[in-house]
Amino acid sequence: MTVALREDMVLHAGDDGYQDAVTTVTGVGTPDIVVRPRSTADVVDALLYARQEHMPLTVRSGGHNLAGLTQVSDGMLIDMRRMNTVERVGVSSRVRIGGGATWGEVAKALSSEGLALTAGDTADVGVAGLTLGGGIGWMVREYGLSIDSLVSVELVTADGEVLEVSDSEHPDLFWAVRGGGGNFGVLTRLEFEAHPVDKVVFSTVLFALDSLAEARPVVSAWERCQRDADRRLTSVLALMPAMQDSPAMAMLQYCFDGDEDEAAPHVEALSALGTVMHKDIQYRPYASILVQDDPFPAPAAAQRNVLLSDFGKAEQSAVCDAFETGQLMMAIRALGGAMADVPSSATAFSARNAAVMVIGTQLLAPGDDRHQPMPGWEGIEHRGGESYVNWLDSADATASRRAYSEDALLRLARVKAQCDPNDVFSKAVPVVSE
Repeated sequence: MTVALREDMVLHAGDDGYQDAVTTVTGVGTPDIVVRPRSTADVVDALLYARQEHMPLTVRSGGHNLAGLTQVSDGMLIDMRRMNTVERVGVSSRVRIGGGATWGEVAKALSSEGLALTAGDTADVGVAGLTLGGGIGWMVREYGLSIDSLVSVELVTADGEVLEVSDSEHPDLFWAVRGGGGNFGVLTRLEFEAHPVDKVVFSTVLFALDSLAEARPVVSAWERCQRDADRRLTSVLALMPAMQDSPAMAMLQYCFDGDEDEAAPHVEALSALGTVMHKDIQYRPYASILVQDDPFPAPAAAQRNVLLSDFGKAEQSAVCDAFETGQLMMAIRALGGAMADVPSSATAFSARNAAVMVIGTQLLAPGDDRHQPMPGWEGIEHRGGESYVNWLDSADATASRRAYSEDALLRLARVKAQCDPNDVFSKAVPVVSE
């Protein structure tokens, strides 16, 4: 049977909306066609049409993939953003979310209900994309990863079959989509169990660094504050060398799910990490803390990340050594809490014992190779730990081995072979074991 696409679904270069659809944070693509579905049936038609016409296929939810997987030069781009519904299921805390919704849309819709989910830090990040990689956000210590609140998904397979996937239906596939990336199908609907969240205390504090070495006591003091902290507290400490007109500094951001009185001892301790240059503390709706990203592609940068189970003196020293090269921005994100309550084998994201995620970023000049060794990073990486797939800036077999344990990768490869043997969904970190 020949499949045809409705004209109102399809965009070509030069059409209104095409440029917006192909522009992502990593650059601008040039696919042959953009398809914008409004329903699951439209997604099925798009998949069957792509296979019929032998078109390479890419799926976009938010377009924030750091490896540029949604920036494509040919074939079909399925832009899911018209499928952005957010619906509460009756009076329960269950929420059904369309496969093209962003976390900003979800947070805004749930805010009026007094509910929230572990979301991406950025409002424009796609719900489906973040969830497929695990989902680390400001609520990760209190409510776990995004996938830990996921109840079920509707998924369209490579051959156009529509599946309801959950712990009881296609459990191996449900295990795989919770951290295994976009290897298995198109998520057209996600159902979550939301959590009671109203206002939060959110703060940004800047600390002066007269020398890069002054980051060491700041990092040590931060670790002591976060080590046994209340689960309602999540913080990120960023170390930034001098850049253009900005001096070297440390930036602390934290979110506390509670009122100002409950947050006060944490606020006091975290404000004493170093010499404060600026402090902004607000009691505000959770939805308002998700930042709005720049609509234009970000500057070229190399980025690495590692999930460390320990952040003791040796790990802290390795981070500071890398920062003192003067070439890297470092970020240390507190994990643990509810994320660690889930067994490592329960989902494809298996780094459940991680205490922190360390991210190193190096801005690149034109012509620089982002895959070259990053100054000082080897000293951090050899401390062990997997990488968070949503923060990988490359998508190859090496990246895959960094992101998944050996057991998880073998299991992902089996699921992939069953549901997408021809690798129709190739725009993902590969999960083919060697």
